[in-house]
Amino acid sequence: MRTMAIAFGLIALALTLLVHSASAEKSKMGCEIGKEVWNASIGKCEPGVSKWAKKAAAPRAKKPVPAKK
Repeated sequence: MRTMAIAFGLIALALTLLVHSASAEKSKMGCEIGKEVWNASIGKCEPGVSKWAKKAAAPRAKKPVPAKK
């Protein structure tokens, strides 16, 4: 009886881990973060990256510091 309880507990733990790892992070609209973008004109998610994410990922160019005289 005890081994059955332990076995059921381990099975439940394994199923919980499998389900949790399979679910991806979603935005408010239900799109996968980093893989899909909400398209308001058609009313659903599309594959791609948002234009704001592209700009935020680009490194800024540093301005040259003028030499002191």
